[in-house]
Amino acid sequence: MAGGNSLEGREQKKGIAVNTLYTMGGLLFMNAVLQIVITPLLNRMMGAEQLGGLLYITGLVAIICPSIGQALNNSRLVVRRDFDVTNGDYDWLLLGFGLIGSIVALFMSGKSLESPLMAAGVFLMFMLTVFRYYGDVEYRLNLNYRRYFIYYFLIGIGYLAGFGIYRLTGQWVWIYLIGEAAALALVGVTGNIFHQFFRRSEFFTTALGRGFFLTLSYLITNTTMNMDRLVIKQILGNEQVTQYYVVSLIGKTLVLLIAPINTIVISYLTKRKERLTRSQFGKAVLAGGGVSLAFFVAWLFYRNLYESVKGIVTVVNLAQILGLFSAFLFILVLTFTDERWQLWIQLTHFCILLVSSVLAARTYGMMGFAVASLGANSLRVAAVVILGIVKAGKDKGDRNADR
Repeated sequence: MAGGNSLEGREQKKGIAVNTLYTMGGLLFMNAVLQIVITPLLNRMMGAEQLGGLLYITGLVAIICPSIGQALNNSRLVVRRDFDVTNGDYDWLLLGFGLIGSIVALFMSGKSLESPLMAAGVFLMFMLTVFRYYGDVEYRLNLNYRRYFIYYFLIGIGYLAGFGIYRLTGQWVWIYLIGEAAALALVGVTGNIFHQFFRRSEFFTTALGRGFFLTLSYLITNTTMNMDRLVIKQILGNEQVTQYYVVSLIGKTLVLLIAPINTIVISYLTKRKERLTRSQFGKAVLAGGGVSLAFFVAWLFYRNLYESVKGIVTVVNLAQILGLFSAFLFILVLTFTDERWQLWIQLTHFCILLVSSVLAARTYGMMGFAVASLGANSLRVAAVVILGIVKAGKDKGDRNADR
């Protein structure tokens, strides 16, 4: 019996390792295509000023779309342990929240849109991206990470194909439309999460309540992670948006490592009935801290901007790294605490960052914004570590005691 358990444990560890590689491979390819190939080419072809406008819109995408799609994705993974929710429960939420978020984002895009046709394309891009962020739950529910890899590989190929259309038409929105549509086509052919789209179960209100709180939490998180594009654009201008994007590439590169780990962690933790203990959470904190290291690569792709921003590279990227580290910890805490704890911490962090960054940017420019971000992110890491230790130790795996 002991030998059988040992063999089963080894097989599970092997499966986790293989699935992690699949997850990293897909996300690495997609992000590499976007950040290392397409964005530098756009920088060369558009120039810093025009690229800053594009980055403002894609910043809205990075705020709105995962806040809805990824939040409902993770919510379904967590809720399915206790309630027999259906596709329709979450598809209704995805459509409703997606329409609201896309309309708001389109309104915020404002002067960055060149024409009504571009506005229609950007609106469609927002909606497709919301559905794409949710779509990979098809493969996470069943731990089918080979298909998960193909899903993100197709997005990268789609981005490249869309870039070709951009070269012909001059409309950059095609890059994203083709990439997101390619992934959703795969889900349509191989999956069923969008089947019986409007059929709701008796647990719809549960899905609504849990999904709503997590969506608010993710909305606050993603707004803070992209605060540079919002605050710097309004206070300093488009060119400074591009410059700040350049110097934050080290931290953004870490997303390629952290995001796959987050995906695997929550998928496996929500498959089992046991909750994390304090010691397990502590080990995860140490492991996550170890992963949060990066190397300096920005100047390789943006030599024309490097000289003007090299003085703040360390501060900017340390802030980015701490932000990603806290995102990893939030994924762990989500599996054994109520979603409302995340919401309150994220809201507090958002208020601190918004006030401090606006004041600092007005007085000290990009360096002031960077220091404000570093301070706020340090506080967030401390808060989520304390929450995890207190709740894991208090509940000892019993989630109901926390509610």
